[in-house]
Amino acid sequence: MSDQSKKIASILTFFAIAISVRYYIDVIKPNFLLDLHLYLQILLLGIGPLIGGLVVVKFLKRPNFLKIFGLNFWKTIVIVSIPMILFSLVGVIENGIPSLNLLKIIGIFILYALFEEYGWRGYLQSELSDLKKFYKYLIITVLWFVWHLNLELSLNNLIFFLLLFAGSYGIGFIADRSKSLVMSALFHSFFNIGQNPLLGDIQLNYKLIVIAISAISAILIMRYGENRNTSITK
Repeated sequence: MSDQSKKIASILTFFAIAISVRYYIDVIKPNFLLDLHLYLQILLLGIGPLIGGLVVVKFLKRPNFLKIFGLNFWKTIVIVSIPMILFSLVGVIENGIPSLNLLKIIGIFILYALFEEYGWRGYLQSELSDLKKFYKYLIITVLWFVWHLNLELSLNNLIFFLLLFAGSYGIGFIADRSKSLVMSALFHSFFNIGQNPLLGDIQLNYKLIVIAISAISAILIMRYGENRNTSITK
């Protein structure tokens, strides 16, 4: 089998597993879900790309250019800490005390995104790394969109597709720069934080402010490290 055939077969295997698990959890809704905590149900919705990615990377020996923390462990920890601290401050502003439940929800969103990102960026973006960016991100977007099982022809779904395409570029850029699954998951989670009803008690302007500060801080911290290393080696 040629390498191109192996690549196509691996992508199809990954996606078949990812979407089958998603369909089983989200559409069939097995009875055992009723006994699980809501947070576990949320995590299971994103586990398909993780399982599919692990199968093709570990058993079919396909590429995964990302690591959990990427190029710099401590830098990643600092970057992830920023939105956690800022959302704690939001809890103080709104309720007078830090909200531990709020921090737990944010942690769940990041972990959920990490499950997805192992498949979409860790495996699939690595698999398609030899393609031009437009085609690479278009393929990822199409599969990512279909995986969500939102297949109705509507304006909302068109907007959602365009958002995923923009996200493929944006998160893809972060993945390439940081080589970090956690960093990719963090930027992925910003979208979920912005629109998820679990955080409906937080005013939208607070969410947007925290996301904007966190994203800008993350990019600046990543660039600072790169610039510093470059100046040292000159």
